[in-house]
Amino acid sequence: MKKVLLYSGGMDSWLIDKLWEPDVKVYINLHTKYSQTELSKLPKDVKVIDFDLSKYEREEDLILPLRNLYLPMIICNEFTEDDLEIMLGATAGDRVLDKSVEFSKLATNLLSYLYQPQHWIKKGRVVKVLVSFKDKDKKQLLKEYLDKGGDIEKAWSESFSCYNPSKDNKPCFSCKPCFRKAVAFYKNSFTSFTTYEKETLYKYLKENIVDDIKKGVYGRGKEEESDIIDFYNWLEGGVK
Repeated sequence: MKKVLLYSGGMDSWLIDKLWEPDVKVYINLHTKYSQTELSKLPKDVKVIDFDLSKYEREEDLILPLRNLYLPMIICNEFTEDDLEIMLGATAGDRVLDKSVEFSKLATNLLSYLYQPQHWIKKGRVVKVLVSFKDKDKKQLLKEYLDKGGDIEKAWSESFSCYNPSKDNKPCFSCKPCFRKAVAFYKNSFTSFTTYEKETLYKYLKENIVDDIKKGVYGRGKEEESDIIDFYNWLEGGVK
């Protein structure tokens, strides 16, 4: 059975690659807003498949409905000769339904039904859509990688999680993916942030996140919110 990781280069898929050790990493270029930035960051061993779905990307929030239903189907048509385990880069912090455990079961059942033996596929195929790391948040995923001998500096520099990168494809440190990655690293004893990174993260958290946590309306759960406040307090001590 071929192990295929749907890979973006973000923190989650970067770590899952190291922990799951897939046979192949695949990036599907959907031609969405972030595609070119993600493509520029991909390692050379990632297989790129071109499949333009940009016309379905919502302008108001850049959500691509049914994204993680399209992707396994594309993989099935790309690797036609193999039974497949297709891993989505889903973690405990992902709240969209197409990264849920229930979705993985439904997608597996659907593809298994469609690949039953029939006139065009005599032997049938086994296809599994997995979210095997859904029980871990970013902090826990990074810890597992480090516990297995991983390099935290390498993980920080080689993974890329940002909604608004600069023209030269550097992270903005003023968006949710940037700060959530930074919090996960800080809670695993990483403090090698530049002065610019610390000042920018502090400003973003102060203006957009901390008040909602204090008011009890942020909605990410006590542990994650406590981690964010710990990081914010550490940043505050360094920028004042």
